[in-house]
Amino acid sequence: MTINGNVISWLLEDDNPAVRYRTQTEILGKTGDKAPILPWLNRSMPKDWPERQQGIFKHYLTALSECGLAHEDVPWDKGRIIQYGSVTHFGHSCADYLHLRALVRLGLAHEPTVAEIIRKLPERQLPDGGFLCLHRLDKLKYIPKSCVKANMAALMLCAECKKKDVTINITNNLLNYFWNHNLFYRTDDPSALILNAREGWRSIDTFHPFEPMRVGLHNILESFCALGYGNDLRLDEAWYMLESRRNAEDKYILDGTLTKSYLPKERAGKPGKWVTFYALLARKERDSHA
Repeated sequence: MTINGNVISWLLEDDNPAVRYRTQTEILGKTGDKAPILPWLNRSMPKDWPERQQGIFKHYLTALSECGLAHEDVPWDKGRIIQYGSVTHFGHSCADYLHLRALVRLGLAHEPTVAEIIRKLPERQLPDGGFLCLHRLDKLKYIPKSCVKANMAALMLCAECKKKDVTINITNNLLNYFWNHNLFYRTDDPSALILNAREGWRSIDTFHPFEPMRVGLHNILESFCALGYGNDLRLDEAWYMLESRRNAEDKYILDGTLTKSYLPKERAGKPGKWVTFYALLARKERDSHA
């Protein structure tokens, strides 16, 4: 993979030590420096965030894991991280899958509580290959369709497990769900998006950072690449969409972002370091399977 050196230099600037570290380690395959990440991230967090309610704690565990940290880098013992992040009452919701992905990224996939959740995931996989929140599923007297929001988060979890060499037995059926939907579209109307929000907040947009209600195009595409499907012709449209966000400087434009972000905010409509990092990572993973 040929990368514009100016883009790499931009990603390695000091203003975003998380992107800097992940570029060093995941794009360049070099050693990186984690030390600046936590102080930088803490400046954007509520000062009392570790003491807040469980949901907030889990939300910021996602931030810590997304920045490339491991559980040894986090200033809480492993038991507390698992207690708050392992979603003991796993409900197969989009948030649950994102929290589980955070634990995998933090290096806790083989802890007994986490491993047991991963082992049991196939038990609630629906016939279409996807998932639905148990608080909805258990009230129904028929077999429903799954929820694309949960499925996108589960897709990201599968990709992370692949990277960490963690066995997860939901991937093939889940991929069939996305293939049957041409990734983004309804089966009853192939021209209609499953999630059609305002421009910038759709699954075909470079929305970042991901959250339980939406996952951006670059994260979806990178997940497929991590799973070994980067060269699959069924991804051609997604690649075209992503490359349409690349500007003349080879940086990728951020289409949309959270109003209140759990990561330091970037400006929508401008080149985004996270989007660019994930686009380069997807390209690297695609080329590694060529």
